[in-house]
Amino acid sequence: MNYYSYRTKIAYSDLGEGGTLSATGALRILQEAACDASAAVGCSPMQLIRGGKAWVLCAWKLRLGRKMEWGEELEVRTWPRRMENHTSDRDFEVLDREGKLVFAASSRWLLLDVRTGRVAQVTEELASHYTLWDRRALEEEIPDVPAGRDPAARETFAYTALRRDMDTFHHMNNLHYLELAREALPEEAASQSFANIEILYRRQIRRGDRVRFLYSLRDGKHQVEIVDDQGRKTHALIWFS
Repeated sequence: MNYYSYRTKIAYSDLGEGGTLSATGALRILQEAACDASAAVGCSPMQLIRGGKAWVLCAWKLRLGRKMEWGEELEVRTWPRRMENHTSDRDFEVLDREGKLVFAASSRWLLLDVRTGRVAQVTEELASHYTLWDRRALEEEIPDVPAGRDPAARETFAYTALRRDMDTFHHMNNLHYLELAREALPEEAASQSFANIEILYRRQIRRGDRVRFLYSLRDGKHQVEIVDDQGRKTHALIWFS
């Protein structure tokens, strides 16, 4: 078997306003599956941190299928597809209790040295724990940085990162980027149920950082760019379609 199987149920906190699984809930489930899969090969988040390393997310590409409700049983199949230099790609397929595919995703992770905060090289010893499977859950590539800022982008609101936003590495939890980006959407877009979500994390947001949210409709996608207070640096890009 080339994949790791993680079984779970949709929790109430995974639901959105419509009473069905939200994109944030789906990503939470996938994040748990990734952690569980790494733990199964002796590389749990805490084990890696004790060794001075950590995998942190740099990108998500999520494609949702049918609407799912509280309590539905899921099987998450996940596998690392690529691992080289400083990064690794991990894919996911999620099946319902009848074995039907209900959503899928690809993710990219960056290996960090937790002592210095700098990128770390994936060593042969670390890579030996994982079995790669060259199979794509999605045909499309993980998103890349677009060429230049959209000149039509308009600021929708500003936000100061709070204590509640922080994760174990003292920067904003990756799921909070998505939740805040939804606040930047115009009402007619925010009320939609998007089947495709893409997130590109560029720079950490720490407690007390003030960030601005820029919205535009770009190449048929609703784009939210999170920039620093001076508008010079991009922290993240999120696309809804």
